[in-house]
Amino acid sequence: MKDLMQQSEQKITLVGKLLDATFNTGKFSDGRNYERANLTIRVTQTYLGREETSEIPVTMFAAEFTNSGAINPGWKSIQELKNCKTAQSAGLADADTVRLTGVTLKENAFVTRQGTLVDGWRVDASFASTTNMMDAATFIMDIFIMDMQPELDRDGDPTGRLLIKGGVVQYGGKLDVITFIVEKPDHVDFIERNWNPNDTVTIKGRIRVTSVEEKKSGADSSWGEDIPETTTRFVRELIITKGDDEGKEEEFAYDPMEIKKGFNVRKANLEQLQIDAKNKASKSAARADAATASKYSWE
Repeated sequence: MKDLMQQSEQKITLVGKLLDATFNTGKFSDGRNYERANLTIRVTQTYLGREETSEIPVTMFAAEFTNSGAINPGWKSIQELKNCKTAQSAGLADADTVRLTGVTLKENAFVTRQGTLVDGWRVDASFASTTNMMDAATFIMDIFIMDMQPELDRDGDPTGRLLIKGGVVQYGGKLDVITFIVEKPDHVDFIERNWNPNDTVTIKGRIRVTSVEEKKSGADSSWGEDIPETTTRFVRELIITKGDDEGKEEEFAYDPMEIKKGFNVRKANLEQLQIDAKNKASKSAARADAATASKYSWE
C-alpha cells in the first residue's frame, strides 16, 4: 500500500485570460530575496452543455536563487509575468491568455477575526507563460475518500448533490482534506453504489470560482407591491465529472492507518491555528485597553 511519503498525483490544467496581477517582494531571514505573485485567471468553458465563466485566484511564490546560487526558474517566470497585458491594463479583449504549470490544489485553512475556523482550498502554481490554447480549468488527481454525505441547503433539505471529503497527500507527507462535489444525479447514484470511505480513487473534474445572484421576496402580505431582494453568493467548488469505477487495488491505494496519522497531525495543526489566533486577539485587545487607559491617565 502507499504511505504518506507518496504524494497524491495531481494534473491541473489552467489556461485563461490574465485579469490582474499584483507582486510583492520580501526577504527571508537569511537575506535572500523572494517574490509572490497573486493572479486572477478568467476561464470560460462549457460544462453540462452550458457556458460557464470562472475567475480563479492563483498564487505563485519563488526565491530569487536556488540553493546552488543559480537564478530560480520560478522567480524568472514571475518577472516575465510583469510584461504581460492584463484586463486591467489593456482591456479584456487584448489581455494575454496564460497557461499555468506546476499547479497544485491545496487546503487553505484560516481563522476569521470572529474566531471561526474557515477551511477551504487554494490554487498554487510554479510557472506561467503566454499561450494560444483554449481556456481550461480542470483537474485529474488521486484522493483517499474520508467521507461522503448528501449536500444540504440552508433549510437542511438535500440539494441532490454529493459532498466527498478527499484526503490529498502533499509534499513531505502533509495531509490536506479538500471537499469535492458531484452534481449529476446519475453520477451521484453510481458513486454511492460503488465508492466507499477508505477507498483510493482517481477523479477528474472542473474548477469553478464564480458568483451567483439570488433573489428572494420580502415578507408575505395581502397587499402592496413586493420589492425582491438580490444578494450575491460567491461560489468556489471542485466538481467531479468522472472517476474510477471502484476503489483501487491495495497495491495502489493509501493505507487507512497512514492516513489516520496524517489526519491527527492536521487536526493538531488546526487546533494550534485557533489557539494562536485567540492569543493574538487577546494581545491586541490588551494593547487597545492599555492605550485607552494611558489616554485618560493624569498621573
